[in-house]
Amino acid sequence: MKPSGLFSPRYLSIILAALLVNGLLFSRALLSIMMASGLLLLLIPSVRQVFAAVFKRPLIFLLTGIVLFYAWLFFLDPQRYTLERMALHLGVISLLCLLHFIAASSDRLLPFILIAGVLSTLPTVYDMIMHKGLAALYEKGQAAYTLMQGDHQRFSIWISGCLALAWYYWLMEHKKQALWFVLYFTAFLVLFSVRTGWLFAGLVTAGGGIIYLQRQHKRSYWIRAILGVILLMAIAYSVPFVRNKIHYMQWEWSERKAAEKSAGSDAVRRMVNESAVELIRENPMGLGEEKAALALKERIKVNYPDAAVRFQWPFNQYLKWWLSAGWVMGTLPFLLVLYLLYRLYFTRNYLTGIWVLFIALTGFYESTLEMQYGFFLGVFFTGLLYLYESGLVKKTVKW
Repeated sequence: MKPSGLFSPRYLSIILAALLVNGLLFSRALLSIMMASGLLLLLIPSVRQVFAAVFKRPLIFLLTGIVLFYAWLFFLDPQRYTLERMALHLGVISLLCLLHFIAASSDRLLPFILIAGVLSTLPTVYDMIMHKGLAALYEKGQAAYTLMQGDHQRFSIWISGCLALAWYYWLMEHKKQALWFVLYFTAFLVLFSVRTGWLFAGLVTAGGGIIYLQRQHKRSYWIRAILGVILLMAIAYSVPFVRNKIHYMQWEWSERKAAEKSAGSDAVRRMVNESAVELIRENPMGLGEEKAALALKERIKVNYPDAAVRFQWPFNQYLKWWLSAGWVMGTLPFLLVLYLLYRLYFTRNYLTGIWVLFIALTGFYESTLEMQYGFFLGVFFTGLLYLYESGLVKKTVKW
């Protein structure tokens, strides 16, 4: 007997999506619960069969890599903390199962996420309009208020993911109204002035724009597009938030010592990452998860005794892997990322490839996949874009 009403897949998928988004924006505890809830769906035989058919090949590589990586880390440092980190990253199984279920069960998921993305920006837009002294704070490296407990880096990734879905909705499903979402999210990321948002806005505008222009077969469109981008950059620079952020970045790099004393964001990254590089050179086989965290914390104290910097992992995902697992095993996750990009390019999943490249590039200045928000957003939008762009979302579950 088929479930009816709110318990039918169509409505249940939207309820699950709403809980996921609310967990992301308001509650880490709810987000953790929802990330694990996909395991319950695997108890349903039909869900399990379709999930295995859709993700069989990528899961083999992913799970093998994760297990090998953490087996080595546990050998280096057999602590419960290592197992907790492994459990977080093995959560990719649960999250991908949940993603396929909600995407395949409802044709309203994309509009729902895009609308949720717009609504989530409203508190930030309000702060940017009403806070009279905010523009001056941008010159000190601060940013406007955001949801997600004020995590403006991860919030930028969330809006970047919404922008990626908007591009898909416009380019691949030819929904004209999606263009307004593309324009809105692009404008928001530019004016919000967080470099993570600038990075993705640039990548997806270039990638999506090339896909669109190639379909038009008109040289005049290319000229207009280039002129439009130049005009947009000029207009953006005239906005105080953008201009002050650029000035702050220039100051941090030209006045390194002063930036270190004031604990500027780039200065702190340099201090932590340089300490991590020292430890990597001294420990080419790796230290393990907990030992690496403690060693980095102590090394920062030694190198910068007067600075209030107490971080336990680098602001660089690749340094984090090498510090924990060493040169050989620490390179394994990087090779998995390269393989994923290779497969996405040659299977023509270009938008998904742009997203994965974006997450990989954020790894040069953040340990993106080590934090709950970063890991969730990376997997969430990679999975959704892959499902939609590859057409695998059409493999629905039969109840």
